[in-house]
Amino acid sequence: MTTSDERVAAEMGRALMALYRAGMQVRVWPDALSGRAGARIVAGPSARRRRAAAPRSATGEGDSPLSALYAAVERMNTRAGAIVVQLD
Repeated sequence: MTTSDERVAAEMGRALMALYRAGMQVRVWPDALSGRAGARIVAGPSARRRRAAAPRSATGEGDSPLSALYAAVERMNTRAGAIVVQLD
């Protein structure tokens, strides 16, 4: 495992833990035929109890599981009306 692979794995773990702590369930799957990945974020049982209106699910696709997860999070933020500033 190279250093860049370790960094991607660490970033993926941080993103998944943040979603888990928010009460969300994440499903990530590879698509071997197209060489892409997909991710779906749905509200878990604890997230449904927190709010009167249950959050909707969001899906995303990308070249890697991490990019698919980020696309799903971005789509969920857009639906919620959140203003996200890109820090590059």
